[in-house]
Amino acid sequence: MIEKLLIRNFKKWHRLELPLNSDVNILVGDNDTGKSTILQAVEMVLTGRISGRAIEQEIAPHWFSQECVQEYLESVKTDATAALPEIIIEAYFKTSPELNDLEGRNNLLGEKASGFQLLITFDPDYTAELQSVLNSNEEITSLPVEYYKVERRDFSGERAPVRNQPVKAAMIDTSGVRLYSGVDYYLRHIISSNLSDKERAGLALSYRTYRENISKSEGVTTANEVLSESDNTLRKKTVTLGLDTSARASWETDVIPHFDDIPFHAAGQGEQSAFKMLLALDKHSKDKHVVLVEEPENHLSFGNLNTLLGRIKERGKNQQLILTTHSSLVLNKLGLDKLTLLAEGTYTRFNDLSDDTRDHFLKLAGYDTLRLLLARATILVEGPSDELIVQKAYEQRFGNAPIDDGIDIISVQLTFKRFLELGEKLGRKVAVITDLDSETDQLKARKRFQGFEKPDGNVRGFIGEVADGRTLEPQIVSAAGVKSLNAVFGTTIADKAAMSDYMTKTKTDAALAILLSDEKIEFPKFINEAIDHVR
Repeated sequence: MIEKLLIRNFKKWHRLELPLNSDVNILVGDNDTGKSTILQAVEMVLTGRISGRAIEQEIAPHWFSQECVQEYLESVKTDATAALPEIIIEAYFKTSPELNDLEGRNNLLGEKASGFQLLITFDPDYTAELQSVLNSNEEITSLPVEYYKVERRDFSGERAPVRNQPVKAAMIDTSGVRLYSGVDYYLRHIISSNLSDKERAGLALSYRTYRENISKSEGVTTANEVLSESDNTLRKKTVTLGLDTSARASWETDVIPHFDDIPFHAAGQGEQSAFKMLLALDKHSKDKHVVLVEEPENHLSFGNLNTLLGRIKERGKNQQLILTTHSSLVLNKLGLDKLTLLAEGTYTRFNDLSDDTRDHFLKLAGYDTLRLLLARATILVEGPSDELIVQKAYEQRFGNAPIDDGIDIISVQLTFKRFLELGEKLGRKVAVITDLDSETDQLKARKRFQGFEKPDGNVRGFIGEVADGRTLEPQIVSAAGVKSLNAVFGTTIADKAAMSDYMTKTKTDAALAILLSDEKIEFPKFINEAIDHVR
């Protein structure tokens, strides 16, 4: 298992040292934060391939981080001997007797550890060619990746093996298009590795025998009788049809799985993706140590995704799973304590969450925790009517929806303390708006936030004045006045008490009417203070 991953100058990651859990790792982040890059880095350092293809054939200038490219392009203007940037990826493994041969200090940290190092560096064999480019009058605008080479070594300094890898990886990318050409590289590899040597040998023999027997079939025999009479070769050789029975004619390229007699490539994309994942995570397969999954939720309905996650938890106990996701269900079901949040070239781990918070979201996986994790700032409210009111207060002041400014308003019922534990770790602005309910004064009500409101001021709670009412509706009536609210609702209600009663009985409808109305009203002070806090 990988304990730590180091990346230097690869795509989004100029420098990254990422600890990994031995079982499940969930990578979450906004678009273009480097989630997929981490999966690719693991695949490359463990297999020497990327998307099933040799790394050497795929190197491109955009692989190098913008920081290192800009540094080089500036340096080479005045110094033709400036060192070309290089990509380094290192996987540090958990100590194990089986991996002693990989142990050494051939790594960036100089640590005595077992692991693999991948280097994409300038090949000195092209020194003359590079010098010719540098001596020309043309300005260099990108790296000459054609002059780069790829090396993969273990930490003892030995070249990493191409076959019989001591730590194997399977990559499942569910975002790809349907496979019309049969079975892709990874599926062939996964199927093959789930069979024993005897089972593979038996299948290969059966396949070769099958191909030999086709050559003896009536249709082929008849065709060969006709062809044998032709005279289209230089040395009068007999021409016949037959199937290739050499070793290169492997069953792995032609024999494909079927679902209820439907060929794999003709099945739904969701079924294809789920099959790959479950096969890669099969508990009986001991040689696939690291399974990489890109967005397992793709092409799956909510129910089928829930079923898949249950199967993943059952099967993946002896393997390391690293996946990316944009699904709160995936995050909650596999465990928030397995989360690594990526943002702005850094990361935040949640492995020290309390058991209560982890279990809460595990049991009630429908909560949209990703909204809190990915927002620039958040306002937590108790219900859907509160959410509508706060949104209207924001739009009325600033002329746009809060989400346009990266601020999310999330209805969390009575579970705001669970969300606050997440928000506390994020170090971002979080406001909580709650009712007074049965409390007789603000000091007692504010005890709800003890332990979360810190000196840094990121997390704060907001509650209305006792004199204005104990729930949101009378608070709005007190701030806006009966006349303004009658204009919103098209009513002729006479006093504050009756208006509060009306709004309480039609809670969500009244809030929606306020949101959709063109009338401007005065909102309670504590709501505006909460908005000011997150802005």
